[in-house]
Amino acid sequence: MSSNRTINLTKVDASLPRSSHSISVVNGNAYIYGGEINPREPVDGDIHRIELSSGRYERIAGSGDVPEPRVGHVAGVIEGKIYVFGGRGGPAMTPLDEQGAIHVFDPSTSQWTKLSPTPRSTPNPSSYPCARSYHCSTVTPDGRLIIHAGCGDASTGRLKDTWSFDPSTSEWSQLPDAPGDPRGGSSLAVGSDGRIWRFGGFNGKTEVGGSIEYLKGGVADCRVGETPKWESIIFGKSTSGLGRNGPNSATALLSSTTGPGARSVTGLHVIDELVVVMGGEGKPSSTGGHDAAGNFWDDVWAFDSSDQRWDQLDLKVEGSKEGVMEPRGWFASDVVSESSIIVWGGINSKNERLSDGWILRV
Repeated sequence: MSSNRTINLTKVDASLPRSSHSISVVNGNAYIYGGEINPREPVDGDIHRIELSSGRYERIAGSGDVPEPRVGHVAGVIEGKIYVFGGRGGPAMTPLDEQGAIHVFDPSTSQWTKLSPTPRSTPNPSSYPCARSYHCSTVTPDGRLIIHAGCGDASTGRLKDTWSFDPSTSEWSQLPDAPGDPRGGSSLAVGSDGRIWRFGGFNGKTEVGGSIEYLKGGVADCRVGETPKWESIIFGKSTSGLGRNGPNSATALLSSTTGPGARSVTGLHVIDELVVVMGGEGKPSSTGGHDAAGNFWDDVWAFDSSDQRWDQLDLKVEGSKEGVMEPRGWFASDVVSESSIIVWGGINSKNERLSDGWILRV
């Protein structure tokens, strides 16, 4: 249902086209890394810094253990540094097998550092997540990187596992698998109470929706010897959305009054104590690849966990000459403040790599 809440959109005064990239906000600057312009071709391995207040742009080559260019990775900010995991690249454009390593970029020095995981004594001395791309991530209030699901190699396929990385020890810990089908293109977000929320994804046949899940207790319960548990909140008649067959890409997506439609490669963040979902792919391309476009959403929804209700937010563009934020998926997003989010780039229904950035304020 619609609400009285409004999302104010402000266009960032900068341009950088790409999709399947990451964006990380540190001290008022957005750091964009990786992605593609041409399908299945990593665009570069540099960091692109954009000062959000002015739009001033700077390209940073970086130094140290500079990682291989990639697409479909994840990134999270912990104590002012950017932690990057996974993705695909190389001549075969397969998931990069880095044996659980994390790449850390320090904006204050433009230095990259590679963190190899510390072997654990239990339960498995070499326990770390397998290589993957198009997974999702979030950072907990106590500074742990959580990664979930994604697309593995030919032997693992789509995944549903969840892992926690502790930068203080460089150790990975496996958390419970999430419910439902293995999937890529899902999204994670964490609230101030430590609950880890998951929404959407693509299971290989259809977009996924109709429910939102959370990991009860987050990672805190692991540290006291208890096992956290996933819970599902159902709001739709079905968790299956549109697949590759059927209506062509010109067909409009049908909105619901009970909550956001099924989707993948969307944005998910907690702002103002609301779980916010925006944009994403509502119908995959007919080929299933990046050489064609699917259908994309342009809506924004907020979930209030206190009464388990979804509200669709009204969009208001600030400034008469700003244009609109067109429907998109495969974009990057991050929290700017307690009440604002940045969205950058992505793919539109013409299969164009978008170059614009928008700040959404509740």
